[in-house]
Amino acid sequence: MNTNISNIIFDFDGTLVDTAPLIITTMQATIKELKLEAKSDDECRSTIGLRLEDIPSVLWPDEPEKGKHYASTYRRIFERLKRPLNVSCYPGVVETLRRLNEDGYRLAIASSRSHRSLDEYIHIFNMADIFDDIVGGDDISHGKPAPDPVIAICSKLGWDTDSTMVVGDATVDIKMGKNAGTLTCGVTYGNQTGDLLKTANPDFIADCFPVIYPIIYGVDNDIANYVEKYIIPRYETFDKAHRCDHVKTVISQSLRLSKHLPEIDRNMAYIIAAYHDLGLVNGREYHHIDSAKILKDDPFIKKHFTDTQISVMADAIEDHRASNKSKPRSNYGLIVAEADRCIDPETIIRRTIQYGLANYPDLDKAGQIERTREHLENKYGPNGYLKIWIPWSDNAVRLKRLHTLLSDTELINGLIERIYSEEA
Repeated sequence: MNTNISNIIFDFDGTLVDTAPLIITTMQATIKELKLEAKSDDECRSTIGLRLEDIPSVLWPDEPEKGKHYASTYRRIFERLKRPLNVSCYPGVVETLRRLNEDGYRLAIASSRSHRSLDEYIHIFNMADIFDDIVGGDDISHGKPAPDPVIAICSKLGWDTDSTMVVGDATVDIKMGKNAGTLTCGVTYGNQTGDLLKTANPDFIADCFPVIYPIIYGVDNDIANYVEKYIIPRYETFDKAHRCDHVKTVISQSLRLSKHLPEIDRNMAYIIAAYHDLGLVNGREYHHIDSAKILKDDPFIKKHFTDTQISVMADAIEDHRASNKSKPRSNYGLIVAEADRCIDPETIIRRTIQYGLANYPDLDKAGQIERTREHLENKYGPNGYLKIWIPWSDNAVRLKRLHTLLSDTELINGLIERIYSEEA
């Protein structure tokens, strides 16, 4: 599906932040104080996503008057129980939100939580600068699944619902998005089971939050979930310079570059980036060859791609090494090779030192620093072997800046020494 998404509206509880334990504890204390009919933790959990004012009519439909003071009592008890360490973001949330924000996507929050509480939490998690707008349950007349929160955000920011996606963990989130005319994505790790969530027929399903990033770029849902669950975690066993943050950066760069080349299949560009360094499991020397073999031997890849596509992807992976003297055989190879060239001085130096410490442990400080300086000159210097295959990419400008830095001996040596001290 070609999403053409520019804007994303996120639910908060159960989507961005795991607040369920705190919410359920607060609900049970509220029920006890008000002497309401007892409810199980699962029954309490099922109402997460609704406004506090709407919960009594769901849990005690035959005695709504008993819930008259529910919202105010809940808020008072919540203020007593809450602490910053009681809740945490789900894995990959802040990192993925920042990548989306850097790529130009506009982000907002539509929650049943009060506006003041939302403000407090997004500041606790240093996310305030990420969002264009937040709408709480007390900002609108009708809560989820009514479309009011989405309509309020889109009207205020001038967003077109056709280019907007709602992301949430509950059926009310999905129904809210559908009622407003947006695309929808359900996350299965939150407060509702995946089976229940799917009854609302979301356009996409994410088994973990980072899946949203490739989905936004048009990668097929099944492929994105498979890679995030089974492929990216393999990088965590590699040296510090080639762990999950590295492959995610290469994936981001590849998808960004692919937007400028309409003929590129996003699924293929994504897979190439995700598999490009898997061969490091057998060592560095032939890792590009081994990575291509891992791709070709993967049953999932054989099921989802043709033999021709697999051949093109394998060639691109083999061609991605910066030390290759010949030009990659396809645009896919050009993209992953360019995406793998992280020309940021601090990142390059840190990765080089990390690799040196892991693979040359016998070198002392002076030896590690000398090795780092030699690597920088040999690869990134004016006569280095690194080639920029896509001249209109940002890497061309960055490489020129790096040449200037390398020419300043005092500055580059000071930078290397500082980073070595941090890593060692």
